[in-house]
Amino acid sequence: NTFTCGAYEVKDGEDLESLGKELRDNIQARRWMCGFPDKVVVLSVENYLVSAFGAEDLVDTFRDTLTGTYEGAKVLYDEPIQ
Repeated sequence: NTFTCGAYEVKDGEDLESLGKELRDNIQARRWMCGFPDKVVVLSVENYLVSAFGAEDLVDTFRDTLTGTYEGAKVLYDEPIQ
């Protein structure tokens, strides 16, 4: 769990923010046995949701690179894993 990332294409008309919350809630609800990740980020880019979790420095670098590359990228969640 040093770094895990996923990108999901969302159908037109779907609410990215509510789907982003569901994605974040799913990651936060997991029970980690080893390799406990530090943080989770969920971003929206056009009609895509992108999530990443793992070591804080890797997740922060990924978030910063994605938001610097895609002008319309929006950070929905950026928080420690509970």
